[in-house]
Amino acid sequence: MASDIPNGAYVSFMATDNDCSKQAAVEAAAGAIKQLGDHKPNVALFFDCVATRLRMGKEFDFELEKVNETLQGANYAGCNTYGQVARVNGQFSGFQNCTAVVCVIPD
Repeated sequence: MASDIPNGAYVSFMATDNDCSKQAAVEAAAGAIKQLGDHKPNVALFFDCVATRLRMGKEFDFELEKVNETLQGANYAGCNTYGQVARVNGQFSGFQNCTAVVCVIPD
């Protein structure tokens, strides 16, 4: 676990597959572009958990290709992290693990 678990807490174990991880990265990129409104994406930052990359192996390259397509030709850079910290409207947690986070900077 990435954090302490208090006594009496409920824990749920979840599973995923590579297709779901790719789709989550695409949705993160599409959501970031949507927030630009009428502005065209210029460059982007892409962060994904190192655990996702290790789990996906060579399939991680396909995730990057899908993100690239979704960013509509905008150049991007990023890295694999040990969890991500992000604040997005409508989300109540600031720390995510095994997720994709995308920041798009408009022209």
